[in-house]
Amino acid sequence: MKKVSFLIAAGLTLMICAAVIWQWRTFSDSNISKAESGEEITVAAVVMVDEKGLNIKQVFNNLDSSQEYQASIPVEATGLKCSKGNGNRCVKNMTKTKELRFEYNIPSAQGNSLFLNDWLIVLKNTGVKNTRIEVVDKFYRKGTWVTGVPLKGYKQTELLNYYVFAGFNPSPSLYWQEKPLAKSSGQKGIDYYSSRTDQLIYRFDNLNTLSRDNHLSVIITDDYRPALGNGLLVTGNRHSDKAIEKLAAKAFLSTKLIGDEPDLDVINEVLALLVTRQETDTPKSKAMLEELRNILTEEQLTDFIANFSKEKMIGEEFLDGYLSKIIGLNTSFFKSNSRNEAEFIPMLFTDTRSVLINGVETDGLDVIIKDDQTLFPLTKTMSAIGMVTKAGPELVPLEISSAYKKYSFNIKDKTFTLDGQSYGLLELPFQKLNGEWFLEKYWLEAIFKVRVSEDKDRILLDI
Repeated sequence: MKKVSFLIAAGLTLMICAAVIWQWRTFSDSNISKAESGEEITVAAVVMVDEKGLNIKQVFNNLDSSQEYQASIPVEATGLKCSKGNGNRCVKNMTKTKELRFEYNIPSAQGNSLFLNDWLIVLKNTGVKNTRIEVVDKFYRKGTWVTGVPLKGYKQTELLNYYVFAGFNPSPSLYWQEKPLAKSSGQKGIDYYSSRTDQLIYRFDNLNTLSRDNHLSVIITDDYRPALGNGLLVTGNRHSDKAIEKLAAKAFLSTKLIGDEPDLDVINEVLALLVTRQETDTPKSKAMLEELRNILTEEQLTDFIANFSKEKMIGEEFLDGYLSKIIGLNTSFFKSNSRNEAEFIPMLFTDTRSVLINGVETDGLDVIIKDDQTLFPLTKTMSAIGMVTKAGPELVPLEISSAYKKYSFNIKDKTFTLDGQSYGLLELPFQKLNGEWFLEKYWLEAIFKVRVSEDKDRILLDI
């Protein structure tokens, strides 16, 4: 009788597992293309985990059939296959299709944990509105899987573990550890995973706007070194509350920022410091942070933080555009400072008014506003008023001449000669900004005798 009971139980277990595997096969072969309705671009992925690693089937839906798409393939991916919705193989540019299917493998070494960033295929310049991930684990069955989008469902059998994750994140990170994790919900948008039953659940009021429409999975371990992913953060109980808050802000922002890595790192840190109202010792980030706090009022800064926090996707152009809107002058502050290795560039604003010389509008003469100074680009302005500039390195030597006048400047002695007569200068009239030399309005009038007048729409130069 016991033998019969055992056979019945074993049979039921096999039936359950077969049903789950059948559901996965049905999903991956046909229903994966119907993961989401509507015309917004979606991605669905099924991850089969076995002793060889991860076998991934990924589908993009609701694509623009007239657009060319370029796929960014994970470095570790092997055995890549690509097909259109009609089953035909992809051509190089993958055009004229509303659906793209990929299948590939990612090997994984055996160990106590696994953390994967950039493991999904991404279509460049494509706004994915929803991501669905199913994990079918036949190998690492004792541990727990977590992604950078919320867990929607979980089923465990004797032969496999089955997870469903879904949310807004075009390329969420993937994490597994052998020690089981229990999930707890914190403030809206943050889920915590920990192996402790008495785990402290954090609440950060500064992150409320970031977490309102986004998701972050926080794995709390006993390890000291944090690991930051896309919508996913691995941290430890030994970190301070402030450290975890800053890391959480950076993880949230990583799902919003669009652009080239690693150039987004400095922007990510600066925005995270603004949100959490913290400081940094990193020289460039510190300089950018001080510049923003010095130029913007507290009300403007709060407005700026609220706007980029609630946006789904942000880049340099958005950030600079909103700064320009707040101040009322154009700036490229974030674009100029986006490259990590580049030196810090102060916030400069371009005057939006037209420049007229003797009543004729002149193109390409961008006037800069800095510390209430009106600065004209030296070489371009001299050329526009009919003068030729000859300058050596750091303006040594510097000659500016026309058919009637010749100026020779001695930068070290703060003097210049005009037609053989020497004149002294109380200060240097030239400023170097972002690799270009500028001349302040006062010196344009005092030295070169150009009359400068302004109204709300125009800057008028009369020779």
